[in-house]
Amino acid sequence: MSMKKSLICFSAAGFLALQALLPTAASASSGVKSENANVADPYPGHVIKYGDRGSDVRKVQTQLIKNRIPITVDGIFGEVTLQKVKQFQYYRYLKTDGIVGPSTWNALYHTPVPYPGHAIKKGDRGMDVTWIQARLNDAGGSIKIDGIFGSKTEAKVKEFQQKHHLAVDGIVGRESWEVLFNYEE
Repeated sequence: MSMKKSLICFSAAGFLALQALLPTAASASSGVKSENANVADPYPGHVIKYGDRGSDVRKVQTQLIKNRIPITVDGIFGEVTLQKVKQFQYYRYLKTDGIVGPSTWNALYHTPVPYPGHAIKKGDRGMDVTWIQARLNDAGGSIKIDGIFGSKTEAKVKEFQQKHHLAVDGIVGRESWEVLFNYEE
């Protein structure tokens, strides 16, 4: 194959791969977001609280779902939404008042990998373990990312827990998860 044909094939393949990764110009200009994106809507400039209704409440409810807190998205900040916001605030070590101010709003959009609701330990397998392994490597570890919580993952978890003054048990519970996924060097 000639150099020119090789370059054209390589360019076409690269373009197709890039096209699959990037939003189309039409969706980008129309403001349509990728389903998987967790891009923050700007804080509306006022607290969202019990008794409120509308699109801001729907955004809060949608973000609660993305943070693994199940709720019906109805745009009504009633008793259920109040309790779910308090639950989220508790999990994120925020003031547990049920009011969505700037801190809670930002935290709702910040969590790329929310706590799964159960401890992850040696012998576990799956995406939660994969995320833990990747994050441990981001924090200076060098373990294989295979989704299997084995002895090496457990040792790195203990090392991380010790470094961050957490209970050193090799189990990734809520507190270890939150520190691991909100930690910045």
